[in-house]
Amino acid sequence: MTTTAIPAFPGHDTRPPAPPQQHPAPDTHTTGAADGPYWEAAFSGTPEAVALIRTAARAFFERVRPGHPREEEDLLLVVSELVTNAVRHTHGPGTITVTALDDELDIAVTDTSRTPPQPRLPDPQAGTGGLGLHLIAALCGILKVTPNPGAGKTVHAHLPCTNHLTTDPRRRTPPPPPATFNPRPRTW
Repeated sequence: MTTTAIPAFPGHDTRPPAPPQQHPAPDTHTTGAADGPYWEAAFSGTPEAVALIRTAARAFFERVRPGHPREEEDLLLVVSELVTNAVRHTHGPGTITVTALDDELDIAVTDTSRTPPQPRLPDPQAGTGGLGLHLIAALCGILKVTPNPGAGKTVHAHLPCTNHLTTDPRRRTPPPPPATFNPRPRTW
C-alpha cells in the first residue's frame, strides 16, 4: 500500500509532495479494497488538493500500468472529477484509494457528506461545471455510492482497462455498458 498525505494547510508547507512510499499490498481484504496493488491518500478540503492528488495518482499508475497513456489520462480525469466534487461540495477532508485489478482500476473517494452526488445540466456559458459526473459515467458506467457509518459516503468508479494484468479469461469481468449523455438528473 502506498499512502500520501496532503497537508491540511497547503499554504504553510511550500515543499513539493514527497514521492509515494512503496509498501507491499496487504494480505487481507480491507473495507473498500480488492486484491491487487493499491494506493491511498488523504486530502484536505482545499482546491490545491486536487492537483496534488492527481500528481500522486499519476505516479501510482505509471508504476502499476506503465505504457498505457490513454488509460492514464482516463484515470486522471476520473480522479480529478471525483476529488473536485468532494472538495467543492463537502468542504472537508477526504480520502482516495485506487486499486489496480486484472482488468480495471477501482477508484474510491470518501468524503464527509452523506448527500449522494447529483448530476446536473452543464452550463458552459456560466462556467459552473456540471460535466464531471457525465464524463465519469461515460468512462466507468454506473457509480456506486455507499453511505459510511456515522457520517460521509464513499463513491466508487470502476475504470475498465484494455491491457489485462492476467491472461486468464475466467478472471476478467466485462466492461460496463457505455453510458450515453442524458442531461436529465440520473439515479446513480
